[in-house]
Amino acid sequence: MTTLEQQSQGWERRWYWRSLWALVVIVPLSLFTISYGDYVEMSRYTDLYPTEVAAGEVKHYGGSDWQFYGTRKVEEGIRPGALPAGSVPVVARFLVEIGETNLQDLWLMCAIRLTDNAGRSWSPTSIPGMRSAENGIQTCVSAMFSGAEKGTRMVIEERFLVPVNVADELRPTLGVYSERPHYLRFARTN
Repeated sequence: MTTLEQQSQGWERRWYWRSLWALVVIVPLSLFTISYGDYVEMSRYTDLYPTEVAAGEVKHYGGSDWQFYGTRKVEEGIRPGALPAGSVPVVARFLVEIGETNLQDLWLMCAIRLTDNAGRSWSPTSIPGMRSAENGIQTCVSAMFSGAEKGTRMVIEERFLVPVNVADELRPTLGVYSERPHYLRFARTN
């Protein structure tokens, strides 16, 4: 084998190993670059980082001031047999003072949920046989489209159907697109 062939094989071996080491760096870096935008967008749809809100505390979130008023079980006015066995309707009530008026942008994907001590959560639902809300009481979505002006105070209620055995330990959470991945987790008031 000539010296030129030996040098050529030496170069090939060195570049082979350099290429393998470059792959160790380039592949993870390119995967990160490609998926980072997806991660950021996904975090806008997920409540990841809670901000604890003490009982009775008012918290500015989504351009407005939110205060959790409490939850209550609804046992009267429901037809017997209308609900699944072992479940109870629960209503969560908030008092909100509107700060910024572009609620359709700020409260987009408004999600009020109830969570138990085990981390399970329940979303609002319609409950068969339950009376409709009193005049002036809004849901999170209906408040978005209400055209409320700055300084308007409103009551927001959401209805949930939860197992009876966890109804007394539930805590509400609130998340909106403009604030995610941060969300509010309220302490129980009653």
